[in-house]
Amino acid sequence: MRTTEKFILRAVIAVAILPASIPSYGETIYSVPFDYKKATPTSVYFHGMSKAEIDHLCKTGEHAGTADIAACSQRDFEQSADRLDVLLRSEEADYKKNDADLLSDNYPVALPHFQQAQRAWADYRANQCYAETYSSGQASMRYMTFWDCMTRITKERIADLKSSKD
Repeated sequence: MRTTEKFILRAVIAVAILPASIPSYGETIYSVPFDYKKATPTSVYFHGMSKAEIDHLCKTGEHAGTADIAACSQRDFEQSADRLDVLLRSEEADYKKNDADLLSDNYPVALPHFQQAQRAWADYRANQCYAETYSSGQASMRYMTFWDCMTRITKERIADLKSSKD
C-alpha cells in the first residue's frame, strides 16, 4: 500500500471508532449539569492578577473571553455571598441573644426557624438559578446566566434582611 492509501485507511478507521471513544456523543461543558458548590473559586482563576487588573477586566470586559466574563460573574456572586454571610452571622447573634430571653420565660425560640428559612431560601436560590440557566439550552452564556442569577437573588436577600431590621 502506498503512503496516501495508508493515511486514508487510518483516517477511515479513526472516524469509525471515534463515537465509541466519546462518553456521550455531542456532550459539551454546556450540555451537562454542574454543581456550583464545586466550582473553583475565582481567586484561582485570577491567580497572578492584581485586584486592580481584575476590577478593570470585570468592569470593562476589555480583551475578555467568555471564560473571563463568566469568572467575573462568579466573582460578583462570591462577593455578594460574603456580604450575606456577614449579615447572617449578625442576624443569628441577634436571634440567639433574643432567644435567651424567650427561653427564660418558656417561650418558643426563633433561631432554629430562621436557620431553617435560610436553608430553604438557599435551596430556592440555587434551583431558581439552575432553572433560568438550563432553560437557555447549551448556550455559551450558561455560567454567566447562572452566576448573575445567584448574585441578583443574593442581593435581594441582603436587602430583605436589612429591611426587616428597620
